[in-house]
Amino acid sequence: MDNNGKNSSGRQGEGNRRHNPRQAQGKHGRPGHGQGQKGVRDNSTLGVRKEEKKPSQPPRTCALCGKPIFDLAGALANKENGDPVHFDCALERVQAAEALEAGEKIVYLGAGCFGVVEYKKGNDGGFIVKRRIHWEKEGEKQLWRKDLSSYITRI
Repeated sequence: MDNNGKNSSGRQGEGNRRHNPRQAQGKHGRPGHGQGQKGVRDNSTLGVRKEEKKPSQPPRTCALCGKPIFDLAGALANKENGDPVHFDCALERVQAAEALEAGEKIVYLGAGCFGVVEYKKGNDGGFIVKRRIHWEKEGEKQLWRKDLSSYITRI
């Protein structure tokens, strides 16, 4: 270290550091991660759940178009019988049944409900819900959805 408080490498403040033998140790004087001592827990997979096999069932078919539904989590219940239908098939049916005025658009509001909305003027992204269209029966639980939710809670 020279007279200006710098060591020979030119960095300030490093000249007074001493080697700490406990520096290579973890908390409480035990060897740190990667020290290779027997009995040390490997924390690399802590909090990661093992992937559980999904029960193999044939894909359900859409009650509206007859094609298989591969993403059952994104499906809606059919109005008539509660069978799963593609989200896009339900949206097409709602769009075909609704007469829209200029500036109106159909959006999914959630909980099995679509809505005819009109966006406010400006760039704030706000909109006014003009009409609600209930696609699913409110409060009715579908068996295919219960099976799906019970699988999801086990993951």
